[in-house]
Amino acid sequence: MSHMERQYSALVVEDDAHTRELVVFNLEDAGYRAHAAANGAEALKLLEHRVVDIIICDIMMPEMNGFALREAVQSQAKLRDTGFIFLSAKSLPEDEIRGLRYGVDEYITKPFNPEVLVARVEAVLSRRAALAKAAQLDPLTQLFNRQAGEREIRRELERIQRYPSIGTLVFLDIDEFKAVNDTLGHAAGDRALVLLAEVLRESTRSVDIVTRYGGEEFVLFFPQTDEANAVPVIERMQRRFQYLSEKHAQLRISFSAGVVEAPRDGNQFDVLCRRADEAMYSSKEHGKARVTPWRPNIRHAGRPLRTP
Repeated sequence: MSHMERQYSALVVEDDAHTRELVVFNLEDAGYRAHAAANGAEALKLLEHRVVDIIICDIMMPEMNGFALREAVQSQAKLRDTGFIFLSAKSLPEDEIRGLRYGVDEYITKPFNPEVLVARVEAVLSRRAALAKAAQLDPLTQLFNRQAGEREIRRELERIQRYPSIGTLVFLDIDEFKAVNDTLGHAAGDRALVLLAEVLRESTRSVDIVTRYGGEEFVLFFPQTDEANAVPVIERMQRRFQYLSEKHAQLRISFSAGVVEAPRDGNQFDVLCRRADEAMYSSKEHGKARVTPWRPNIRHAGRPLRTP
C-alpha cells in the first residue's frame, strides 16, 4: 500500500460500469477500501451510513450529476471535509476550470492511466493529512494548539464517563514570563517556550495530550493516571526545565502548575480547566515553581517542589 500510514476508504461514483469497476479494482489493488455508486443520488444514500476519505466522481451522470453531488456534499457538515476528485471525459479547459471552481482537490480527464489515477488519489490524501496535522499544531512549539488539544481532552473525558476510569489534567504557566520578554526580548521568550515544549514532549507518553493553551500557558492530560502519580512527573519536568533553561538559554526560569483528577474533581473540561487554573495561581501566590493539587481550600494547598 505504498507509504500510506493507514487504510483509506474511497467512493467511486461513475455511471459507466466498466470504468467504475476499473477504478475500484485499481484502488483495492493499492490497498484502499473501495465503494461504488452509479450516480450522485446513489452515492448520497451510501454516504448516510458510510464514512469515506475521498470521493472520485464522474460529472455527466443520470439522476444527479457530479456538480450536484459536489454541492450536496459541501452542504453537509459531516461530509464537507471529504476529499473530492472529478473524473470526467469533459476535457476542454473551460470544463476543467468549471470543475475546479467547485473546490475539488483534483480534476482528472478520461481516458486515464489507472496507476496515475491511484497516485493522484494518494497525493490528494497525503496533502490533506499534512494540512490537517498542521491545523492542529501550534506553529512555534509543534504541540497541539488550543482547539485541537481541547478537542482531544474532551474525547478522553467522554471516554472516562462511558468506561469508568481516571485521568489527570495539569494547567501550567511559565513564571515571570513577561519579565523575560521585557528584559531579554521576545526571541528569548520564544526559546523558553520551545524549550519547555521539548521537556514536556520528552517527559510524556504517546497517549498523553500536551497542548500550548495560549501564550505561556500549557495544558496536559494524562489518561489512566491519578493525581498521586501525575504530580511527581510534573515535578521532574519542572526540575528538567530549570536545568536546561539555565544550561542552554542562560535563564533560570520555572513554571507553576495546578493539578486536578477526573472524575474526582469534575468530569467536564471547563470545570477541570478552571480548577487546575485556580490551583496554578495558588502555586504562584505561594512562591512560584510549585505543583498544587486542587482542593476546595485551594489558597492553602501550595506545596514547594523538591530541589534537584
